[in-house]
Amino acid sequence: RAFKLARAEYLLMSLWKVPDAETAEFMEKFYQGLFASRDIEKSYRETQQLMKEKYPKEPYKWAAFVLMR
Repeated sequence: RAFKLARAEYLLMSLWKVPDAETAEFMEKFYQGLFASRDIEKSYRETQQLMKEKYPKEPYKWAAFVLMR
């Protein structure tokens, strides 16, 4: 609720603890895509797909991240 009161349009959060290396990797790819396209939802989807392809048998490394509007 506080984020909405602060007028945040989106929240990118984790549903569980993700290893630090994979969190850093996810965030780097996400922000690179965001700065390139200026489209937060597109960047999120592309990052999820890249991580899913890289870690297909380890979803705990990427599936915890959710983007809420």
